[in-house]
Formats: sequence, structure tokens, C-alpha cells
Amino acid sequence: MNKSRLRLTILVLAALSLLSACNMPRRATPTQSGSGLIYTVAAQTVNAQLTQVNQPPGTPFAATFTPPSAIPSVTPLSFTPFPTTAPQSASATPTTCDRGAFVKDVNFPDNTRVNPGESFVKTWQIKNVGSCTWTTTYTVVFADGDQMGAPAAQPLTGNVAPGETIDISISLKAPNEPGTYRSDFKLRNANNVSFGLGNQNRPFWVQVRVPGSTSLLFDILAQADVATWTSGAGNEAGTALTFEGAAEDANGAVKILDGAKLETGATSGKILLMYPRRAENGFVTGLFPVYRVQSGDHFKARIGFIIPSGNKCGSGRVKFQLYYKEGDSGVKLLKEWSKTCNGSLLQVDVDLNSLRGKDVQIALVVFADGSATDDWAIWNSPRIEH
Repeated sequence: MNKSRLRLTILVLAALSLLSACNMPRRATPTQSGSGLIYTVAAQTVNAQLTQVNQPPGTPFAATFTPPSAIPSVTPLSFTPFPTTAPQSASATPTTCDRGAFVKDVNFPDNTRVNPGESFVKTWQIKNVGSCTWTTTYTVVFADGDQMGAPAAQPLTGNVAPGETIDISISLKAPNEPGTYRSDFKLRNANNVSFGLGNQNRPFWVQVRVPGSTSLLFDILAQADVATWTSGAGNEAGTALTFEGAAEDANGAVKILDGAKLETGATSGKILLMYPRRAENGFVTGLFPVYRVQSGDHFKARIGFIIPSGNKCGSGRVKFQLYYKEGDSGVKLLKEWSKTCNGSLLQVDVDLNSLRGKDVQIALVVFADGSATDDWAIWNSPRIEH
């Protein structure tokens, strides 16, 4: 065999040897168990995590969006942001049979000044806002506070259907001691169940102030019998008028009354009636004894009308006037108030400090503002005090 043939044979055998080696069965990898397997799995897990961390972040996906050529119009829904009436919830409280609501104080609003021991009638306007009619078997009952002579119970004066109102009046008498006093009242039905105002059954009340004692310097009522009284009409000088004459005298009248019915509905204490001459623009005047004015002195009174009969004011319309006279000089006007019979008295307070140190005579005048019909004019507690 020549050398070339020998080399070729060797190369072929080598190639076959390599091929047979590739096709021979491989030795199986030994199976791990126990702690070796645990360590191997842990190592593989850590290696995989590290491989992920070390990989560079991928390029984020950029979505392409082509806007429409025109955005379709949408008609907005119409709605009412707040309903006109609240929806009725399942737990809503049904209408109560007996329920009241305060409308107004007809007279004597809170903290009205009332003289010690003065009788008065308080009136409220109350509305029936329940579902049951209040009948005359319903009563007004004193509930709490200072009773001030109020009855424990008083029947309503008429039936009040749901939605209607009623004026409730209670006769009271102010305490003699100064202070602020309040009386609470409620309503009571035919089953003797009391109820008040609103959901909380609150009471309705009267609250008045009784003033404390002051330094009374000049009591007009006590001096009325020594004053000089005249009456007339228009611009005439007037003629003498008898004090405590007949109330129906056509020339006018001046009297001290006690227990008269005031236009407020209250019963008066002692008051001074000054009815002007019963003529167009009639008048009545009273000039009082000399008095020396001190610093801080005030003239005070409540002015208005009485109701001689019935329960309603008449057509009275007058001017109340306060004058003073110093020595032989003429009288000078200090203050004037116009008043009609409207169900309330007018509180007046005149500072006399500009006259301090002077000896003056106070003059009271009531002047009919037109006709003198129903001019039952009165001065309630007129006085000068410090």
C-alpha cells in the first residue's frame, strides 16, 4: 500500500470514529437529592433573577392613534340639580295629628315693660299645622315658669281646622317685685295629652320686665287734683274744666281711672284720662305746680287709649303734647306724639336736662286731630323721675 492510500484510510477511520462517538449513549447525570437539590434550585432562582435585573429595559410600546376627522356632537342631558320637593324616605315621620306653629306675638313682645302689679292680656297667633281639628274641648295650659296669675287651663274659643290660625289670649298680672318673668304655655287635646309647637313640642311664652324702683321726683297723678285744667277748640284760649267731672261732658273730661280696659286688652292700674272738648280740633290742658328740674331728670309715661265698651278700638286720633312754663313767660313745647287707637301703648321718655336748675311748670295737652270722636286718651304712669 502506497503512502497516499495509507493517509486516506487513516482519515476515513478517524471520521468514522468521531461519528460513532457522537452517536454513543451518554452517561446520565446523577440525580441530586436532599440539601443538594435545595441549594441547586435556590441558586438557579437567584441566577434567573439577577439575569432579569441585568437585562436592559425594553423599549416601551408606542401606540399609534389617528384622531377622527370630526368629533360627533352629543346633546347633553337636561336635569334639575335640586329637586323641588325632597323625596320621601322610607323612615320619614308621618304628619302628626296635633301640632302647632307660632305665627306672631299680637301684643306684649318679649321683654315688654309692665308696671308692678299691672294686669294685662297676652295674645299669640298660633297655626294648626297638624292633621286634626282643634275643637273647644282643647285647652291652653300653663306649662312652666312664672304663672303670673294665669289659669291652669283655659278652653279654646273656637274650632281650628288644619291650616287655620287662632288668636290665643291669657289674662295675667305682673309681679310686684322687679325682674324678668316668663310664663310657658302649651295646648292639650281632649285626651289630656299636651302638645306644643313644631316637632319638639316647644312651648309658646310671654316674657315681661317689671322695672325696679326709681327715685320718683314728681308724680303727675298725685298732683292732678291741684293742676289747672282748661278745655277749648281750635285757637281759642279755653275755659276752666272741672277735675273729676263726668266722662261724657261735651266740654271734655279729666279723671283718674282705675281698672279701665286699655287698648292693649290689659286692665289698667291708675291712669289719667284726658278727653278733649267734643268739637273739631278740641283740646284739654293741665298746668301743674312749680317743680325744680335736677340734672338727670326724665319725664316718662305710656300713652294711648282706653276702650270704654266692647273689645275694639274706636276711631280715636289725637296729639299728645308736653309743654313747660318758666315764670311769667309763655308755655314752650318739649315734645309731641301722634297716636291712634291701634292696640298698643306708646312708651315716652323725655330728657329734661336742658332745664336743670330751673323752676318750671309742666303742662300736659291732648289735642283732637280732627274730630274728637272716640278720643279716650290716657296717660299711663306719667311722672318725672331721676
